[in-house]
Amino acid sequence: MPSAPATPPQPPAFVRWFRDSAPYINAFRGRTFVVMFGGEAVQDAQFAGLIHDLALLNSLGIRLLLVHGARPQIESRLQARGAEMRYVNGLRITDDEALVCVKEAVGSVRVEIEALLSMGLANSPMAGACIRVASGNAVIARPLGVHEGVDYRHTGEVRRIDHEALRAQLDQGSVVLLSPLGYSPTGEVFNLSA
Repeated sequence: MPSAPATPPQPPAFVRWFRDSAPYINAFRGRTFVVMFGGEAVQDAQFAGLIHDLALLNSLGIRLLLVHGARPQIESRLQARGAEMRYVNGLRITDDEALVCVKEAVGSVRVEIEALLSMGLANSPMAGACIRVASGNAVIARPLGVHEGVDYRHTGEVRRIDHEALRAQLDQGSVVLLSPLGYSPTGEVFNLSA
């Protein structure tokens, strides 16, 4: 009686995962993903895991443009200074004192994200990674102005995006990080909604 053919050994689970993932990796390599997350995500205990997942996408050839918020961090700084928090129609009225808090909070969040993307220790999930992060003044803004008698002061809206500058950074392999700040041609800084 002929013996039944031997069943080939099953590959390890991670090999099956790569085989199943390969079509997606190939389909999205070189594509640009825009990922937006609020300041609440930055405060979450699992935020480092999100950054590690984004770093994995970057290592697979996905071009990343990250847009972060900072609302809870801004509110925390305003409360610490005893500053008034005023909102009209869901938008913060950013006076001079609030703008200082906005810059501090946004800068702190940006530095935290950059630090997490810079991890490369042998015992970290990003072992050996060398990710460049680019940020800057690619978001050109204008003041929101006065609406229904309310002066929003340093609260702004996007006038335009310098797409070429962002594309150049992505083409060089950098992860682009955009903060909720915009800059005017006259050198003003505006608080934007992420």
